[in-house]
Amino acid sequence: MKAIEIFNVCHGRYRGLREWLDDSAGSVRSVDLEKPSGGYHWRPGRARACEYVADFERIGRHALRRAEWKGRLKLFNIYFLHSVEYRRAISLVGVAEGTFDYWYGEVKRTLGAEYSRTNLYPPTRYFLDVRGDGSYAPEEQASQNDRDESRERRINRGKERRRRVGAAHVVEITSSKAPLSPAR
Repeated sequence: MKAIEIFNVCHGRYRGLREWLDDSAGSVRSVDLEKPSGGYHWRPGRARACEYVADFERIGRHALRRAEWKGRLKLFNIYFLHSVEYRRAISLVGVAEGTFDYWYGEVKRTLGAEYSRTNLYPPTRYFLDVRGDGSYAPEEQASQNDRDESRERRINRGKERRRRVGAAHVVEITSSKAPLSPAR
């Protein structure tokens, strides 16, 4: 997958979680009974969602920390983190539209590669990883071990069954009452 696509996936998850965290901070939503339900939407635990939002921001700022990339860092903060509208972001960054567009592409490519390297991508793996060391959660590892053991047992049962069928076949041939013709 391309770095820009990786960035888009991570940024989409960041925006969704950021909005959800902002909306759920001490407020109670009213329910509109005239409108159908949007259905079930999976959300991680609040603490884990906060970690993803913080990691997205921290990794992005860290990857753009070079002195010559000060403007790109400003673009990241204004446009991607604060979701400022395009025209307003160009004026706040203080560059021409062409430069803004060029930096926009560079920021997405650089951060997409960085998010992939730091395991922020794919987000599903990030939310399965509860230890923070890149390995899967103990429950996931246990279920993987169970699947491996189950597969091994099936293979061994198949081997045993084939061995028994082969042995029974040999017993049938040797125990038949028909006389064997002499070999010539």
